[in-house]
Amino acid sequence: MKLADQLRIRTRMRLRLLIGAAALMGAIGLGSAARAETRAEPFAAWPEPVIEPTMTVAQAKAIVAERTKKQTQWSGPTTGPRAPAGNYTIAYVSPDQAYTPHVLWGKGVESAAQLLGWKVIVFDGRGTVSGTLQAMQQALAAKPAAIVTPADANALQKPIKEAVAAHIPVIGIHATAFPGPSPELGLYMNIVSNPAEIGQTEAAYVIAMSEGKGQDIHMVDNSYAIARFKAKAAIEPIKNCPGCKFLEEVNVPLGDAGARMPSVVSGLLARYGNSWWMTTCCDGYYTNVASALRAAGASTDKIKLVGADAPPSAYDMIRKGGFEVASVPEPSSLFGYEAVDAIIRAMAGEAPAKFLQPVFLIVKENVDTEGGANNEFVPSNGFACHYKNIWKGTKDAC
Repeated sequence: MKLADQLRIRTRMRLRLLIGAAALMGAIGLGSAARAETRAEPFAAWPEPVIEPTMTVAQAKAIVAERTKKQTQWSGPTTGPRAPAGNYTIAYVSPDQAYTPHVLWGKGVESAAQLLGWKVIVFDGRGTVSGTLQAMQQALAAKPAAIVTPADANALQKPIKEAVAAHIPVIGIHATAFPGPSPELGLYMNIVSNPAEIGQTEAAYVIAMSEGKGQDIHMVDNSYAIARFKAKAAIEPIKNCPGCKFLEEVNVPLGDAGARMPSVVSGLLARYGNSWWMTTCCDGYYTNVASALRAAGASTDKIKLVGADAPPSAYDMIRKGGFEVASVPEPSSLFGYEAVDAIIRAMAGEAPAKFLQPVFLIVKENVDTEGGANNEFVPSNGFACHYKNIWKGTKDAC
């Protein structure tokens, strides 16, 4: 055989191999190529939220008016990478599926994943650190495209490092105090409301509704960084309000709230009488606080509780006119959509979208709006439609 003929045969064989490889990649799907681009390492952290230490009565009333409005306007991303094709799996590591916010955030992840034909596997830590560590290891063993978790990232450093080393981005929801990437903790993105604005909103309600004369007690679990930050944001404006009086910061571990609350509340009543406000990092206290206040014969007209997080018990108390009169909720399903959007941007090697949903304040007058009829905060801004338009390249009216 002539040399020229041999070269032609070899060239045809190489072409067949290349075509076969291309066909194989097509059968696997574009998702494999996109996965190769996935960035698990976090980008630089966002600037720390700023606490506003002072607030006039007029400013407080303006904040309350703005944050009790319906949230119909979308201020989130409108552009971004399209979701890669492929059958991807997301691991949702819940520290406790008995806790309503963890369940609702997970359902948001599942709802967003369904739009893309993706799968979500839930791993339940069952309320303990050791159980959550085990759930995280099980998630790693499943080799997902990404991990989403509301667990404390500080307690999960070893498995998070393992995930990042395996090119699996880890997305936190309330996993640390501040929103945005967390390079020191290995989080590609942490999704949380602005904690400075949460505390500020609580303070604004107290100052506005008391006409600048409120006496406030703040209850906190100081073992949580985000709780300490919210406390400072809520306390500083009241301390600096000329006609207000800050009475005391009470540190009660959330796990001890049931056992300790009767004696804590009786002590507060003995020291400060039966007319004051209370703010807090976490509404989880208030079922026990209200029970202790009722047992002591306190009046809902004189003692008013302002909270944050807004589990169903908070909605119920506000709706029925119990001791709790207002709360700052965290979005439920929206956080799940934000998490999936962060995953898609990680797959494209892009930074997460810099977006914070505006803070909302529940009061009796609006308790059944913005998802409140179902005891959760779901903004009426069409967020699912907006994200779908980005991920699928559609232009649906939202």
